[in-house]
Amino acid sequence: MVEGKGIDVIMATREQVATPSATRKTPTKNIKGWLYTPSGVWSVRLAVLVGLVVIWQIYASGLNRALLAPPSEVAVAFYQQAIVQKTIWGALGDSLITLFLGFALSMAIGVPAGILMGRVRTIEHVADPYVSFLYALPHVSLVPLLVIWLGFELKFRLAYVVVSAVFPVIINTMTGVKNVDPELLDAGHAFCATERQKLWTIVLPSSTPYIFAGARQAFSSAWVGVVVSEMTATLTGVGGTILNYANRFRTADMLVSILIIMCVAVSIQALSGNLQSRLAPWQRPEHS
Repeated sequence: MVEGKGIDVIMATREQVATPSATRKTPTKNIKGWLYTPSGVWSVRLAVLVGLVVIWQIYASGLNRALLAPPSEVAVAFYQQAIVQKTIWGALGDSLITLFLGFALSMAIGVPAGILMGRVRTIEHVADPYVSFLYALPHVSLVPLLVIWLGFELKFRLAYVVVSAVFPVIINTMTGVKNVDPELLDAGHAFCATERQKLWTIVLPSSTPYIFAGARQAFSSAWVGVVVSEMTATLTGVGGTILNYANRFRTADMLVSILIIMCVAVSIQALSGNLQSRLAPWQRPEHS
């Protein structure tokens, strides 16, 4: 009987250790405030924007209009360019055509090149130094050479955009291909999958996050390339209008072009992020 009671005491003690104490406080979920909600975030952003515009208006009102135009004059200049004269839309259309064509060419060149460099070690050893060198090279230094080769037309702008955007695609795609789980490749080999089957069913799905990261970076770099090519050589598009207005000291009109370039850049980031969340939903961050 003593031995039986001893065993009962030991079992009861084990149950008390294994079972959480009734007095232990359960962790409460962290309740986020209003500022962390979408409406709160956008309210803060809008308030900051209004504050910056007010400061800009007050500061620029006491300056020469050739140095800095106030927001009120920029709004009038935008109305003239966008509604009355409608000159800004043609320049913006030229720039966007160059952007999308250059980005498409960059992806068409960069993704296959990155896959080859990631899958074939000989190609990687030969091409990697040149890719790294051209990626680190300030691309504006190539403008005179590209102008000599291609002139001042669309071919030059496309070439400069591709040079600006293709290398992030190559590097990110190669990194994604090299980081494919070896066990997945071994499983494909065990099932006698061909190289093409491994590419479409294992390599590309696994490296998709890296390709998307390279595409987002390339999209932004392509837009920078469009503006730089227009300002340095062709004097067309939105970038060309900046220099045209600057040469005539029309600061308000020049700021309209600059703000449009900023809006397109923000739209590029928002569009690429939205596409990434839709086409690669497994990359969405987990919110605690």
